[in-house]
Amino acid sequence: MGSPEGGERELILRTATRLFAALGYDGTSTEQIAEAAGLGTAALGAHFPTKRGLYLTVMEEAHRVLSEVIVARADELRDTPPERRPEALHRFVDGYIDLCADHPEVPALWMHRWLSDASDIDLEPLNAQPLTQRAIDSIDTIAKPADADAQFTAYTMIWCIHGFTLSGVLDGTGQRRYADDPRTLRRFRAHMHQLLDRALKLSA
Repeated sequence: MGSPEGGERELILRTATRLFAALGYDGTSTEQIAEAAGLGTAALGAHFPTKRGLYLTVMEEAHRVLSEVIVARADELRDTPPERRPEALHRFVDGYIDLCADHPEVPALWMHRWLSDASDIDLEPLNAQPLTQRAIDSIDTIAKPADADAQFTAYTMIWCIHGFTLSGVLDGTGQRRYADDPRTLRRFRAHMHQLLDRALKLSA
Protein backbone atom coordinates (compact mmCIF):
# COMPACT_ATOMS: atom_id res chain seq x y z
CA MET A 1 0.00 0.00 0.00
CA GLY A 2 1.41 3.40 -1.00
CA SER A 3 2.25 6.10 1.48
CA PRO A 4 0.13 9.27 1.72
CA GLU A 5 3.10 11.16 0.32
CA GLY A 6 3.26 8.78 -2.63
CA GLY A 7 -0.44 9.24 -3.27
CA GLU A 8 -0.02 13.01 -3.13
CA ARG A 9 2.84 12.88 -5.62
CA GLU A 10 0.79 10.77 -8.03
CA LEU A 11 -2.13 13.18 -7.66
CA ILE A 12 0.14 16.06 -8.60
CA LEU A 13 1.48 14.17 -11.62
CA ARG A 14 -2.02 13.25 -12.84
CA THR A 15 -3.23 16.81 -12.42
CA ALA A 16 -0.17 18.33 -14.07
CA THR A 17 -0.44 15.91 -16.98
CA ARG A 18 -4.07 16.87 -17.54
CA LEU A 19 -3.34 20.60 -17.39
CA PHE A 20 -0.16 20.48 -19.49
CA ALA A 21 -2.07 18.43 -22.10
CA ALA A 22 -4.98 20.89 -22.12
CA LEU A 23 -3.20 24.24 -21.73
CA GLY A 24 0.43 23.55 -22.54
CA TYR A 25 3.45 24.08 -20.34
CA ASP A 26 3.58 27.80 -20.99
CA GLY A 27 -0.14 28.22 -20.26
CA THR A 28 -0.09 26.34 -16.95
CA SER A 29 1.13 27.71 -13.63
CA THR A 30 2.11 25.81 -10.53
CA GLU A 31 -0.69 27.66 -8.74
CA GLN A 32 -3.21 26.21 -11.20
CA ILE A 33 -1.83 22.73 -10.69
CA ALA A 34 -1.92 23.01 -6.90
CA GLU A 35 -5.47 24.38 -6.93
CA ALA A 36 -6.73 21.71 -9.34
CA ALA A 37 -5.12 19.03 -7.15
CA GLY A 38 -6.69 20.50 -4.02
CA LEU A 39 -3.28 21.23 -2.50
CA GLY A 40 -1.31 24.25 -1.44
CA THR A 41 1.66 25.46 -3.44
CA ALA A 42 3.93 24.49 -0.54
CA ALA A 43 2.74 20.86 -0.76
CA LEU A 44 3.33 20.84 -4.50
CA GLY A 45 6.76 22.38 -4.04
CA ALA A 46 7.73 19.72 -1.52
CA HIS A 47 7.43 17.10 -4.28
CA PHE A 48 8.38 19.23 -7.29
CA PRO A 49 10.32 22.39 -6.42
CA THR A 50 10.08 23.73 -10.00
CA LYS A 51 7.51 23.62 -12.77
CA ARG A 52 10.29 22.56 -15.15
CA GLY A 53 11.08 19.51 -13.04
CA LEU A 54 7.41 18.58 -12.86
CA TYR A 55 7.06 18.93 -16.62
CA LEU A 56 10.11 16.77 -17.24
CA THR A 57 8.64 14.05 -15.03
CA VAL A 58 5.34 14.22 -16.92
CA MET A 59 7.15 13.96 -20.25
CA GLU A 60 9.27 11.05 -18.98
CA GLU A 61 6.06 9.14 -18.28
CA ALA A 62 4.69 10.03 -21.73
CA HIS A 63 7.96 8.78 -23.22
CA ARG A 64 7.65 5.51 -21.28
CA VAL A 65 4.14 4.93 -22.61
CA LEU A 66 5.27 5.65 -26.17
CA SER A 67 8.34 3.45 -25.85
CA GLU A 68 6.38 0.41 -24.73
CA VAL A 69 4.43 0.40 -27.99
CA ILE A 70 6.86 1.83 -30.53
CA VAL A 71 9.87 -0.27 -29.61
CA ALA A 72 7.97 -3.56 -29.64
CA ARG A 73 6.01 -2.87 -32.85
CA ALA A 74 8.94 -1.32 -34.71
CA ASP A 75 11.24 -4.22 -33.87
CA GLU A 76 8.55 -6.70 -34.90
CA LEU A 77 8.15 -4.96 -38.25
CA ARG A 78 11.91 -4.85 -38.79
CA ASP A 79 12.41 -8.54 -37.94
CA THR A 80 9.33 -9.98 -39.68
CA PRO A 81 9.91 -11.89 -42.95
CA PRO A 82 9.10 -9.77 -46.04
CA GLU A 83 5.90 -11.68 -46.87
CA ARG A 84 4.47 -10.94 -43.40
CA ARG A 85 5.45 -7.28 -43.18
CA PRO A 86 2.11 -5.86 -44.36
CA GLU A 87 0.40 -7.51 -41.37
CA ALA A 88 3.19 -6.32 -39.07
CA LEU A 89 2.76 -2.79 -40.41
CA HIS A 90 -0.96 -2.95 -39.61
CA ARG A 91 -0.16 -4.10 -36.09
CA PHE A 92 2.24 -1.18 -35.75
CA VAL A 93 -0.43 1.28 -36.90
CA ASP A 94 -3.10 -0.32 -34.69
CA GLY A 95 -0.78 -0.23 -31.68
CA TYR A 96 -0.14 3.47 -32.15
CA ILE A 97 -3.84 4.22 -32.67
CA ASP A 98 -4.74 2.29 -29.52
CA LEU A 99 -2.01 4.03 -27.53
CA CYS A 100 -3.26 7.48 -28.51
CA ALA A 101 -6.91 6.53 -27.99
CA ASP A 102 -6.17 5.13 -24.52
CA HIS A 103 -3.77 7.95 -23.56
CA PRO A 104 -4.89 11.10 -25.42
CA GLU A 105 -2.72 13.15 -23.08
CA VAL A 106 0.36 11.79 -24.88
CA PRO A 107 -0.42 13.20 -28.35
CA ALA A 108 -1.78 16.36 -26.69
CA LEU A 109 1.50 16.97 -24.87
CA TRP A 110 3.45 16.55 -28.09
CA MET A 111 1.03 18.64 -30.15
CA HIS A 112 1.75 21.53 -27.78
CA ARG A 113 5.47 21.04 -28.35
CA TRP A 114 4.92 21.10 -32.11
CA LEU A 115 3.43 24.57 -31.55
CA SER A 116 6.61 25.69 -29.73
CA ASP A 117 5.28 25.15 -26.22
CA ALA A 118 8.07 24.85 -23.62
CA SER A 119 10.52 25.88 -26.33
CA ASP A 120 13.23 26.48 -23.72
CA ILE A 121 13.17 22.79 -22.74
CA ASP A 122 14.93 20.66 -25.35
CA LEU A 123 13.43 17.17 -25.21
CA GLU A 124 13.54 16.09 -28.82
CA PRO A 125 17.16 14.89 -29.22
CA LEU A 126 17.03 12.48 -26.27
CA ASN A 127 13.28 11.81 -26.10
CA ALA A 128 11.32 11.93 -29.34
CA GLN A 129 14.03 11.56 -31.96
CA PRO A 130 15.37 8.10 -31.00
CA LEU A 131 11.85 6.65 -30.93
CA THR A 132 10.89 8.34 -34.18
CA GLN A 133 14.05 7.11 -35.85
CA ARG A 134 13.33 3.58 -34.67
CA ALA A 135 9.93 3.77 -36.34
CA ILE A 136 11.44 5.23 -39.52
CA ASP A 137 14.11 2.54 -39.72
CA SER A 138 11.54 -0.23 -39.38
CA ILE A 139 9.19 1.32 -41.95
CA ASP A 140 12.15 1.67 -44.32
CA THR A 141 12.14 -2.13 -44.70
CA ILE A 142 8.85 -1.71 -46.60
CA ALA A 143 9.34 1.79 -47.99
CA LYS A 144 12.60 1.12 -49.80
CA PRO A 145 11.23 -1.53 -52.21
CA ALA A 146 8.30 0.81 -52.98
CA ASP A 147 10.64 3.79 -53.55
CA ALA A 148 8.74 5.62 -50.79
CA ASP A 149 10.09 8.09 -48.25
CA ALA A 150 10.24 6.23 -44.92
CA GLN A 151 10.62 9.40 -42.86
CA PHE A 152 7.55 11.09 -44.29
CA THR A 153 5.60 7.85 -44.22
CA ALA A 154 6.27 7.56 -40.48
CA TYR A 155 5.37 11.20 -39.92
CA THR A 156 2.21 10.85 -41.99
CA MET A 157 1.13 8.07 -39.65
CA ILE A 158 1.95 10.18 -36.59
CA TRP A 159 0.29 13.36 -37.90
CA CYS A 160 -2.90 11.56 -38.92
CA ILE A 161 -3.27 9.59 -35.70
CA HIS A 162 -2.56 12.56 -33.47
CA GLY A 163 -4.99 14.73 -35.43
CA PHE A 164 -7.76 12.16 -35.32
CA THR A 165 -7.27 11.43 -31.63
CA LEU A 166 -7.42 15.07 -30.61
CA SER A 167 -9.80 16.56 -33.18
CA GLY A 168 -11.96 13.68 -34.40
CA VAL A 169 -14.08 14.08 -37.53
CA LEU A 170 -17.41 15.71 -38.28
CA ASP A 171 -20.18 13.30 -39.23
CA GLY A 172 -23.00 14.08 -41.65
CA THR A 173 -24.95 15.97 -38.98
CA GLY A 174 -22.05 18.17 -37.89
CA GLN A 175 -21.48 16.11 -34.75
CA ARG A 176 -17.80 15.59 -33.93
CA ARG A 177 -16.85 11.92 -33.51
CA TYR A 178 -13.74 10.79 -31.69
CA ALA A 179 -11.83 7.59 -31.05
CA ASP A 180 -14.28 6.65 -28.29
CA ASP A 181 -16.93 6.06 -30.96
CA PRO A 182 -16.41 2.41 -32.03
CA ARG A 183 -17.69 2.81 -35.59
CA THR A 184 -15.57 5.91 -36.22
CA LEU A 185 -12.52 4.22 -34.76
CA ARG A 186 -13.03 1.16 -37.01
CA ARG A 187 -13.32 3.39 -40.07
CA PHE A 188 -10.22 5.37 -39.17
CA ARG A 189 -8.22 2.21 -38.54
CA ALA A 190 -9.25 0.78 -41.92
CA HIS A 191 -8.44 4.11 -43.59
CA MET A 192 -4.93 4.17 -42.13
CA HIS A 193 -4.32 0.61 -43.30
CA GLN A 194 -5.47 1.51 -46.80
CA LEU A 195 -3.54 4.78 -46.87
CA LEU A 196 -0.23 3.17 -45.93
CA ASP A 197 -0.82 0.09 -48.06
CA ARG A 198 -1.25 2.29 -51.12
CA ALA A 199 1.63 4.60 -50.26
CA LEU A 200 3.91 1.60 -49.84
CA LYS A 201 2.43 -0.33 -52.78
CA LEU A 202 1.15 -3.17 -50.62
CA SER A 203 -2.43 -3.23 -51.92
CA ALA A 204 -1.82 -6.06 -54.34
